[in-house]
Amino acid sequence: MHFAESASEAATLLPAVRYLCAEFMYKPRPTVARERLVFDHCLRSRLGQLGADDALLLLCDSAVTLDSLRPLLADFPHLPTLAMIINPHPWSGRTPDTPTLLGWETSDQWRRCQTTDRWARIDAALAVAAALAERSPGGYLVMPALDAVWGRGLLPRLRQLSERGARNGLPAAVSPYTYHQHAAVPGADIPPDVIHLLNTAFGRDTLFGWKLRLGRVQTFWGKMSLLPIRMCATVRAQVDQSIWEDDREIDRVISEQGYGTRGLWVRDPRLYHQALPVFDRDGVRRVIERTLHYSLHIPGDPIGGSALTEPLDALGRLRCIVRPRFARYNA
Repeated sequence: MHFAESASEAATLLPAVRYLCAEFMYKPRPTVARERLVFDHCLRSRLGQLGADDALLLLCDSAVTLDSLRPLLADFPHLPTLAMIINPHPWSGRTPDTPTLLGWETSDQWRRCQTTDRWARIDAALAVAAALAERSPGGYLVMPALDAVWGRGLLPRLRQLSERGARNGLPAAVSPYTYHQHAAVPGADIPPDVIHLLNTAFGRDTLFGWKLRLGRVQTFWGKMSLLPIRMCATVRAQVDQSIWEDDREIDRVISEQGYGTRGLWVRDPRLYHQALPVFDRDGVRRVIERTLHYSLHIPGDPIGGSALTEPLDALGRLRCIVRPRFARYNA
């Protein structure tokens, strides 16, 4: 494993790559047994699909987090790995003391930053990838969420879609989407009811796969994405990092620059799915609340927004009739 303090230094330590997998680590590897099982299962699935001509970029909040990952990384000695400690910078402008003014609990523990921690790590990943562009013109920056589970053949499938969707001289940025946003993990004891409840909550739009194929919904998604390395410098220069929904902002910039974005609706969970450290109804509620915080439906949007806030359409109501399990969990 190598360490770097800047994108330019990172580029000198990494080889030419096919896929640069940037993993955003916000805190140490879980210590609770079943949470660790889920975390390890997801990360192992991703690292297992990378080869010696790829590279792993660990963007961690602290050395403690990085050290917690070492036992797991030891199982992938073939994979070139580089680590960086990345956190958002404190806000440098003048600002009122909002936590005190609004009477927040522990107001003295709040600090305003220039970006979210996720934006800080996206920026670092884009910078490292851009610095590799000359040596890896056909490479991709891959940015998965911690709950993304990769199956054999996913990356080649996404790459093919990217090449077919090429525009303005570059392959398209691509993201997979799936109904299976929660799944069983060996040994983690996740109740099937919890899995069905979360998947139903986020799978109520019966026509989503069709909308995705027609490009009528956002196609670059923060849960998982392939971004051509040659696109990264442009994206980094154009995005507004003050916008909360980073994936929507990246999707906007890619389209405005004349490049392509494509989404792949994955029906087979063996190819791609997600798995969360969610084990009960309260956990599902927290996921829904967190999602609503940044995905509230915007009145006037022709198609899109959050399906969580939309009543079932005619096809959804028909599903309730012909699929009792859907009706049960939708309720």
